[in-house]
Amino acid sequence: MRLIAFIVILFTLNTATATEKPKLTIWSHAYFASEADKLSINLHLAAVIKPALSKTFNIDVEFTNHARVIKHLSSNEPSCTFNAIKTPEREENMVFSKVPTYMHLQRQLYALKSALQPSSEPISVAELLKNKGSFGIIGSTSYRELDEIFANKHHNVAAIYGENAFLQLSQLLINKRIDYIIAYKQALEAHIPAHELDLLTSRRIAEYPEFINGFFACSKTTIGYRAIALIDNFMKSAEMAAYLQQLHRQNNHPDDAKAMLDIYTQRYGIHFKNSH
Repeated sequence: MRLIAFIVILFTLNTATATEKPKLTIWSHAYFASEADKLSINLHLAAVIKPALSKTFNIDVEFTNHARVIKHLSSNEPSCTFNAIKTPEREENMVFSKVPTYMHLQRQLYALKSALQPSSEPISVAELLKNKGSFGIIGSTSYRELDEIFANKHHNVAAIYGENAFLQLSQLLINKRIDYIIAYKQALEAHIPAHELDLLTSRRIAEYPEFINGFFACSKTTIGYRAIALIDNFMKSAEMAAYLQQLHRQNNHPDDAKAMLDIYTQRYGIHFKNSH
């Protein structure tokens, strides 16, 4: 009788283990060091991550800096992140969704008003460097079309690492230790108070396209590939189309939002209700 009871208990434990959902960690950038981080990931969790993944995985959300997010996703850990920029180097170590989870306005060049003439025309970073301009960059991120230019040892480029590297860059710029930084508008607004923002001007960058895509990205693991497949499937849903439309209209000028949504339709086949 005891043997039978033991077998029943063992069978029950094995069945529970077999049906337990695997853990998937969603790494979120602690980029703004504020409530903006939590608000952003909570929106994504409610609208996309949980509907697409929670039936298959136990979702765990963790915050860390940008460099560690990339490190986790380049490892054998079952982990993913939201709105990651795709680069050739990252594609070697991570797997990305087929459709962008968000389309960002491109980063711009920022400088003190005393150092940069305001203009609607784009400006070349390569030319500024040739003219001995000094740049501050975050060493753990990719500036895509500018990476090779910044890697040139003859140029005056300071790479900043560590916790909240962008805040360090912002202060170096305000205190005239460097001439230029490259940033998304939202990141600058999150780190610099209004009275310091008033000291700065910005220009579009000639080397950059108008928009840049962010993708859902995962580690190249069995769980990572499965998560990407589920996200790719959810991206085709009406719920995701409504969320994309809401995000882009809320966070962009109407003309920019329309251009972004048109790209989603023309390039990725996602159609939106009342898009015009």
